[in-house]
Amino acid sequence: MKQNILIVDDEKDICLTLSKILSSKGYLVQTAINSDVAINTIKSTPVDLVLLDVWLEGSNKNGLELLNIIKNFNPNTPVILISGHANVEMAVKAIKQGAFYFIEKPFKSEKLFLIIDRALENAFLKNKYEIYKENLENDGQLIGDTVVINNLKKKIKQISNSNVRVFISGESGSGKSFVAKHIHDLSEKSSKPFVTINCALLNNKNFDKLFYGDFNESNKTIGYLQKANQGTIYLKEICDLEYHIQGKITNFLHKETYTIDSLSNEKDKFNVNIRFISSTSRNVNEEIENKTLRKDLLYRLNVSSLQIPSIKNRKEDIPLLIDHFINKKYKKNIKKIKLSADVYALLQTIDWPGNVTQIENFVEWLYIFVKSSNEKIDIITNKMIPNDLLGKNAKSNKNVDKESVMNLPLKSARKNFEKQYLINQVNRFGGNISKTANFIGMERSALHRKIKEIGIKK
Repeated sequence: MKQNILIVDDEKDICLTLSKILSSKGYLVQTAINSDVAINTIKSTPVDLVLLDVWLEGSNKNGLELLNIIKNFNPNTPVILISGHANVEMAVKAIKQGAFYFIEKPFKSEKLFLIIDRALENAFLKNKYEIYKENLENDGQLIGDTVVINNLKKKIKQISNSNVRVFISGESGSGKSFVAKHIHDLSEKSSKPFVTINCALLNNKNFDKLFYGDFNESNKTIGYLQKANQGTIYLKEICDLEYHIQGKITNFLHKETYTIDSLSNEKDKFNVNIRFISSTSRNVNEEIENKTLRKDLLYRLNVSSLQIPSIKNRKEDIPLLIDHFINKKYKKNIKKIKLSADVYALLQTIDWPGNVTQIENFVEWLYIFVKSSNEKIDIITNKMIPNDLLGKNAKSNKNVDKESVMNLPLKSARKNFEKQYLINQVNRFGGNISKTANFIGMERSALHRKIKEIGIKK
């Protein structure tokens, strides 16, 4: 994506000359001969860098006043001040107000190019650092190979190529935040900030300050809109928003503009170029009926929707997820732990109500268990899996109760074993009879008859 440079100078010849030079270097260039045109351009168009004349004769605002407006709108936009009548005091003041560099006229093109390159690189690194801080553990992969996950991957790819708002629903721990970041990373906005807003932390007292920012003589608080400029805002768990705050966000999404107070006691109105992605783990129809979610907010956010499948609907992915989290440990130079094949099969029979997050926590527990054990553990076996994870089927999942089996005749014991075996295998493959039949070596119709015969209920 070409970077956009705004040239602000009261001399048309300088604007024209600089525009031709920078265009020849592959930049998109816009010009403004006074502060009013410059402000309107900044409000309506994404700008990556500003070349700003200090004096701006005949303008309502001089260069230093305009610098303050630019920095209030987006502190990360680099501004290079240029002047033919500069002094040290003015240069120092400009740098203190946030200018990247102060260059005197006349200047050589090579020097200007060098300063522009450094300024854009500095802004790029700042954005990258923010992205790095936001998602230090992100590995850029959506783990799974089931039909539901492969369909989700395709839809994510389609959505990412557009700039539409996306609404993500799914159970807690299913990976909604990861998918939101994944969409951003695959989009044209990937080099711009990705800002997460935890909706539970927004309330009437702090909303304006956190969302729009707060600028006054003694303090500057950068809001989410300035932080995410040209990037993506992720509204995490929108149903946690106070109802009154939902109205404010709905109004903002309708106008896509906001107003901030400048240090000159004026109000500056800006357009935004931000993509919104939102999520919830609740039933939106129930939330709307209970008047805890505004229908008009949902309409604004739900331009395109994604449903993240729970683990119980993709149990075949469980071994892949477990290996993925073990490999993440290995990348941090932590020795890999090994699981026996029957442990993977056993773990596929569990419901995992906490979804992917619970599986990751389970892997963490395995490492703690191995490290704290008095004996050397070469491989994790079924007997080492805690009963509280297995739930009510702990005994039948891990081993057959020997005492009860010994009291049964052979035919009944065989029937009990066969029933539990088939229940576990059907659960393992998420209720898919075809895949279960293929794995255990039976015809699909024969397996249906056997399930009916021994009384297994769906």
